[in-house]
Amino acid sequence: MSSAEPEPAWSAFTRSFFSPPNELAAVGDEAVESAIAQAEAAWLATPSAPFFLPVSVSGWTYWYAVCPDREQRLWVRDLIRAYVGSWTDGQPVLADSDMPMDEAIRALTGPRGCAFRVRLPRSSDGEARVRESLRRLARSLASRPHRRIQLTWPLGRLIGDLSDACAAGAEASARDALAVLEQDHRLARPNKLFLRLQYLAAFELWDSLQNMAELPDLIRLDRPVLASDALARFAMIRLAPTADLADFEAATAEFGCLIGSVAMIRSAAGAQYYAYWSLASGEAGETVAARLLEAGWLDRARDRAGLAPLLLPQDLAGVPGDSAASLADLQQALDSGRLDTAIVVLALLTPSAEQLPVLVDLVTRTLSTRAIRVLQDWREVLGESAIEDALAARPADGQHAIALASESLGDALLSAFADDVPATERARMLEDLSAAAVPRLMQPGLLREVVEVVRPLSRSVSPILLGDLIDLLLDMERDLFAAAGDVSGIQDLRLIVVESWALGDESGDRRRAARLLNLVSRTLSAGVSAVVFSEIEESLRAAWGPFLTDADLPLGLEAIELLAASQPGPDVVVQTFASVILSRIGVHNARRIEAAYLETARALAPDFGLELAIPLEPKEALPAGAGQGRPPDGTFVAIYSLMEPAATRAAAIIRRWYPEIRVETLAGKVASDALRYAAKNADVLVIADRAAAHAATDALKAARGGSPICYAPGKGTASLIKAVLKGFDESFGGLLGEAQQGRGQLAVQ
Repeated sequence: MSSAEPEPAWSAFTRSFFSPPNELAAVGDEAVESAIAQAEAAWLATPSAPFFLPVSVSGWTYWYAVCPDREQRLWVRDLIRAYVGSWTDGQPVLADSDMPMDEAIRALTGPRGCAFRVRLPRSSDGEARVRESLRRLARSLASRPHRRIQLTWPLGRLIGDLSDACAAGAEASARDALAVLEQDHRLARPNKLFLRLQYLAAFELWDSLQNMAELPDLIRLDRPVLASDALARFAMIRLAPTADLADFEAATAEFGCLIGSVAMIRSAAGAQYYAYWSLASGEAGETVAARLLEAGWLDRARDRAGLAPLLLPQDLAGVPGDSAASLADLQQALDSGRLDTAIVVLALLTPSAEQLPVLVDLVTRTLSTRAIRVLQDWREVLGESAIEDALAARPADGQHAIALASESLGDALLSAFADDVPATERARMLEDLSAAAVPRLMQPGLLREVVEVVRPLSRSVSPILLGDLIDLLLDMERDLFAAAGDVSGIQDLRLIVVESWALGDESGDRRRAARLLNLVSRTLSAGVSAVVFSEIEESLRAAWGPFLTDADLPLGLEAIELLAASQPGPDVVVQTFASVILSRIGVHNARRIEAAYLETARALAPDFGLELAIPLEPKEALPAGAGQGRPPDGTFVAIYSLMEPAATRAAAIIRRWYPEIRVETLAGKVASDALRYAAKNADVLVIADRAAAHAATDALKAARGGSPICYAPGKGTASLIKAVLKGFDESFGGLLGEAQQGRGQLAVQ
């Protein structure tokens, strides 16, 4: 709807609409006046409803169907077909039409609206019947207003979408997911702050974090581990790589003990913060190094030059420990937030009922292997009943978490997928397993143990539960990769996930398939042999049956391009998979496919020895005549992506649609003069952040300054094209032509 006041806007609209070449006048004809009154009531309603107005030009009668909101477009089109049927051969009003009636509608509705022009037959009987049908439709629209369908997704899924985007490096997708979560009434304000903190840290938006008014609150609040690790990353980025302990204490005085246990580490920066804090508190370097080694984080802590000489990599058994400890030592450790140290002190104290609640609290907060061992030792001394009483005083979720941590991870997986576990209990177990994945899998040897358990489990688990297992493994792989990158053994886990999905999941779950494709992308980026590549392609081909639909073509094209960009040898293997998807496109469905995807398929086909059996669209069907969103001659478009073939295809298609503009593609993992020049001078800059290098994107964003950047929603050609078109729309105003939505979707026939 236009931002103008409704009543004056309506008056100006009717004056313009009922002026030449419209041969009808707004006054003097009872039928026209009645139609105007009905349309005005629809326009002034809250929210505004679609309305209909007549036009007579050169002996033809038309009725305009005007939608104040573009979301009403398909809904109104279908209703027109239902009410009017074969009496009309209408079409949408193009965004670049210069007819006075069309200009009047655009001025009224603004860019959010759209309209159809419905032509009536040249017969009095037919015209009367259509007019009556449209009047009935207008009454129906007034009594049954259009409602947006807003599905409320589970919070776990929404938060998972944010985590997926952060792990994939997809800043735009993560920002969109965060925006949805920040509007969700089910989340308390502190939790929304924690999620924003996670987002800012994932994309290293440190200036935005520094300027957050709520930053002091975030530091003081009792935080989840991801939020604490994000603050640790923020603190470490401000510290010189060679900083000593005095430098650390001076730079981080406001933060305190962010990471109190090795079990709370979720990044290399978190491991370094933990090491600095422990050493600055007086702990021996060998002791801290031994804890980090047992937790799997020592190498990443030693990556910082200032820490490497302080952390001597000794085995835990070889580290000298205190032979005695006191309650004062315990209190000092608790006061400074050093939870691992407090657990060591309790291990040296004589087990007592008085200190048992302290131990249980530490076990619940850390769930570390050392804490569980101490609890088991105290169980032998104090008895089962004392331990059970102490656990019973804790919340139920804490009890469950301790029980899970007491099991081996492999046994916990087997227990969660036993057939006799109730659904609600299984859901809780899966949530606990996902939350504990990073600290458990980082421990040396644990990831390999899980892989050995999952391989037979994926083949024996009930088909009903296989989807849950795959989702859990996707979460575990994502969180582990986000925390530590391509750790040893993660490729084996990824291949099992792909194999399990391909051989057993027949659900057709699109979200799971998209997540699986992200996992495949990380697998290929890490490097695989030709044999493994063939196995991945074969798995995708075997599982793609449910996704051989027009609606899933975007996902299929992305899969083809991902495989083609990573293949280690000739394209014979990928050709089989590509042929299955591309051969489905023909004259029967081409008009249902968006232009960006159709042109991508057309460009891909020759690479695999194929030719799509579809005719070329007439020139006017392409987005080249895109109204106010059409780029002026000489417009400079820059596309950055590490998937160079996709960027090249996208550039070629954009140049063909808009021959008067300049399109350049950029690639590179480090900052360069070419990248900086493009960022400064491009009218539209597109970044495929899912296929980009961090250093290069940082350089692009820095050089871009305050000018807008368009992020591609995926890695493939079509995603880049859609990002460019969105950039045209945002930069040059108006709406791009309806043609890019697929002509068959638009015409009222």
